[in-house]
Amino acid sequence: MAADDSINELKKRFNAEAARNVTATYLLNVRGEGAGSWLAKIKDGQCEFIKADGNGGANGADCTVSIDAEDLDMILAGRLSVMTAAMSGVLAIDGEIGLAMQLVPIFFEGQGPFI
Repeated sequence: MAADDSINELKKRFNAEAARNVTATYLLNVRGEGAGSWLAKIKDGQCEFIKADGNGGANGADCTVSIDAEDLDMILAGRLSVMTAAMSGVLAIDGEIGLAMQLVPIFFEGQGPFI
């Protein structure tokens, strides 16, 4: 699955109720097929994805999550848990771990937390 397709899948999975009290901007760096960076701006139970230039500081990201497209596809398909990906270094987090943990119920309902 190309990175654009993975981002579209995340858009479909967005759980507005889980994001009700979250206000954060995440930079998602996807490497590999269709590589790219997207800002996910979450506020008041809504999420907006914006194609980014990959520079989290300039884009005002509170937390950066980096992963290969192939590994993200495995997570989306349920073949790899977010927790396992984070603990094994497959998924890299830069910034507040607490903010990254909030992504699990927002996009990956049913998977355990990052740590």
